[in-house]
Amino acid sequence: MAENDYYSVLGVSKSSTQDELKRAYRNLAKKHHPDRNPGSKESEEKLKRINEAYTVLSDPEKRSNYDRYGTADFQSINMDGFGDLFSQIFRGFGGFGGFGQRGRAGPPPGRTLRITIRLTFEEAFFGTEKELAFKRKERCETCGASGAQPGTTPKRCPTCQGQGQVMRSMGGFMTVAQTCPSCRGLGEIIDSPCKTCRGTGLQSKRMELTVPIPPGVEDSMGQRIQGGGDAGARGGLNGDLIVIFSVKRHKQFVRRGLHVYMEMDIPFSVAVLGGDVDVPTMWGTSKMKIKKGTKGGTILRLRGKGVHAQDGRQGDQRVRVKIHIPKKPTKEQKKYLESFAEVFD
Repeated sequence: MAENDYYSVLGVSKSSTQDELKRAYRNLAKKHHPDRNPGSKESEEKLKRINEAYTVLSDPEKRSNYDRYGTADFQSINMDGFGDLFSQIFRGFGGFGGFGQRGRAGPPPGRTLRITIRLTFEEAFFGTEKELAFKRKERCETCGASGAQPGTTPKRCPTCQGQGQVMRSMGGFMTVAQTCPSCRGLGEIIDSPCKTCRGTGLQSKRMELTVPIPPGVEDSMGQRIQGGGDAGARGGLNGDLIVIFSVKRHKQFVRRGLHVYMEMDIPFSVAVLGGDVDVPTMWGTSKMKIKKGTKGGTILRLRGKGVHAQDGRQGDQRVRVKIHIPKKPTKEQKKYLESFAEVFD
């Protein structure tokens, strides 16, 4: 899998349609879902990348920018952004924090948390709110996140002189800035750690959060809440909170995007002669017209009986009709069927 190519991440071509993108996303999301891969960090990272790729490619404007410039937000690229780009590249090579320049690495950001929310079919269809209770790292109240025992202060790291980085020669004129091994990029050393947080500057706390869930979310889809994760050490930024939806199956309906699908038996007489039948939908019972001579397997549509998304789009309900054939017909039914057969044969 090419990690930097969203099309390769989803396993589709650049000419793929939105339906093909959605189908590929759903298959991959189910494959790498946390419930199927408990404790697998590799699956978590792949799912994060899959969600990122689908978020960009499913949006026409973002996809256009990505195809033309290699990024979903072309206007956000500026000279300041290249520093972050190089930092990300060099972090993959032994923790290098910069290229050819000296500067403090700064406190690391907090850990990104992932939580699965279980939804009923109805909750995912109509939307709802869910109360989340989870634990995350917060800044220690005793030491004010410094990590040092009250009354003491951290001292400057003697190895990097408070820069958080040390320079390493790559041969010739090339040097790179590597994260300081003594202070781990913090630029400070603690001699008297805080007893409450043991020098980490962080405490575990129970958090309660109300998450609004829009109508139409699907199984394995995710929602990112910026800053909802663990706090970073020494005042570092909070990580994100990723909420992944796990939707329970319905006994009668199946969701595909905004549309709802079901199968329904209709009487043999209605299939031949035509008529109206009552059809259950998520919005209540609706009348559906059956034309004369309708064959089994025909798919009929009830407009607007699917998901009503927040952006105004509405899905339909697709009904696949099946001809009901009684297994044990009564004597009267047999009599009429034999007469019917004589006439039509």
